[in-house]
Amino acid sequence: MSREQYSVVVENTGRQELEFQDYSSSSGVGGKITSDKQTSSSSASFGNPFYDPQQSSQTETQGTSYPFWSIEYYAQFFDVDTDQVLERAGKSLFPRESFAETVGPRPDLYGPFWISTTVIFLLFVTSSIAGSIAAHISGRVYAYDFKILTFGAIAVYVYAFAVPLVVWIVLKYLGCRPGFLDTIALYGYAMTVWIPVAIFCVVPSESVRWTLVAVGFAISGFFITRNLYPVISQAEAKAARLIIIFIIAAHAALALLMKVEFFSYEIKTSFGDGGNGDGGSDGGDGN
Repeated sequence: MSREQYSVVVENTGRQELEFQDYSSSSGVGGKITSDKQTSSSSASFGNPFYDPQQSSQTETQGTSYPFWSIEYYAQFFDVDTDQVLERAGKSLFPRESFAETVGPRPDLYGPFWISTTVIFLLFVTSSIAGSIAAHISGRVYAYDFKILTFGAIAVYVYAFAVPLVVWIVLKYLGCRPGFLDTIALYGYAMTVWIPVAIFCVVPSESVRWTLVAVGFAISGFFITRNLYPVISQAEAKAARLIIIFIIAAHAALALLMKVEFFSYEIKTSFGDGGNGDGGSDGGDGN
């Protein structure tokens, strides 16, 4: 197709003369090419999601069209379906690729909240079942302790929401510009692995429980550090090392807390001096 040229007629006051001025360089095809370049450049800036500065800024301003006290402001962070939540949770169990490729520009709070809540519920249920099994083997009567439910809720919610908040603040202070919702979603979905760990820790074997907790620690810890490292690496080397140490230490504290408080049961029998090496969380003497 030939290029169209747009001309205008100019009438001089001194004499009658026609002059033709060509504006094809500033409009038409030329203008379209310039516009296309700007569009492609803008699109390319979002090619690296999750912790891309421009993408993070877009994520953090998702709710600007609603006042923060309105329901609509928070509803958009829960706008995901079951398939998306399951996909993101599954990727946290097998962290072979970047979590950014799964989340994209739409991190959510729905998955982190319900996964954490499910972990709390399972910790109480499975620890109660395992405790009753240990009491039955020991010939004792098991008494349910609902205080561990409150303790579990505090521990899990603090780790899933308060710890990533601290990490985000520190990284923001160091100029790394992480996405707030991205960091919360990362920690929230990292709790997924503790669901199967809590279920299988019902097995009355101390070595099996330690192995399961170690596996859960390794999978979720690798998932978090692998996805946080690109933004942590933007900080100075010394500061980056301290952040990584803090992340691993907080994660190790959670794993040990779960093992000691929820997956340790004392088993005593009437044969011999009792005990199979299991640390006791629901003490009591054997008959």
